[in-house]
Amino acid sequence: MTGPLLVTGGTGLLGSAILALRPDAVCLSQADGDFRDRCDTERLFNDIRPGQILHLAALVGGVQANAARNGQFFEDNLLINTNVLAAARRLRVPRLVTVLSSCAFSFYPDRPTTEDDLHHGVPFDGNVGYATAKRMLDLHIHLASRDHGCDWTSLTPVSMYGPHDNFDLQDGHVVGSLIHRCWLAKREKTPLVVWGSGEAIRQFVFVKDVARVMVAALTNEPAPETVIVAPDAGVTIRVLAQSIAKSMQFNGPIQYDGTKPEGVRVKRLASRSFDTRFKEFRFTDLEEGLQETVEWFEAAMARGRDAACAPAFTVASGR
Repeated sequence: MTGPLLVTGGTGLLGSAILALRPDAVCLSQADGDFRDRCDTERLFNDIRPGQILHLAALVGGVQANAARNGQFFEDNLLINTNVLAAARRLRVPRLVTVLSSCAFSFYPDRPTTEDDLHHGVPFDGNVGYATAKRMLDLHIHLASRDHGCDWTSLTPVSMYGPHDNFDLQDGHVVGSLIHRCWLAKREKTPLVVWGSGEAIRQFVFVKDVARVMVAALTNEPAPETVIVAPDAGVTIRVLAQSIAKSMQFNGPIQYDGTKPEGVRVKRLASRSFDTRFKEFRFTDLEEGLQETVEWFEAAMARGRDAACAPAFTVASGR
């Protein structure tokens, strides 16, 4: 099949980075149709008849949003993924790459989590709906490969950040929310308040790096097994907050609010296969990526864009 590259969810954080690399791609967002609806999905795919797919569309949100709407996150993402993959299978789309999530894994205090751990244990209760839908997406890819010979695969990036992130104060992911809080603290000359103790460990990957990996995966030797995309062993939220403050030239106090949720205490993943499948790949340094993200956010706010009101819930518009 020689149709175009289709990007589902092409207007979100990752989709915007992919379109910068592949401006020839056909991008679909929620404005084009609802992937939760099977008929809508079939209509879109029959019109476009893609030759390759990067499937990013999802209902996404931060710690608080996931905990409050676990059932909705499970149902909507299960529908989106099932409809997209089923439509791709019926059209015999030869190459499809999608994204899982680190929250689909269980985590261990004595060792990093690897690809082998994806279906072990129970995901963290605060995001069990979204996490379980991602596990089912992995299963669907394996079944399509086994039963229909589809050359499909997935990637599991750790927490992404970068330009076009969701900077919402309540429902954005940690980097975007902290950048916005720091911007407000600097403007209003108040302390930067960070949710949780600051001691939780997280890993972060610059979105442009994930985009490069996804585009490369379209031509790499296919395998149904997911590949973890993690540039390092992670940092504490305290270190992250200090790095953001440095990037924003914020010299005020940083306070930690232990009454707010911070999720799993330690999330650390390590890939067994990334170096083999993506040889000599070089990741962007965290401080360099944060600086670019901060500059993008500040420029957006200077233009009058209300980045504070970025949608907390995004259906069919990507991560």
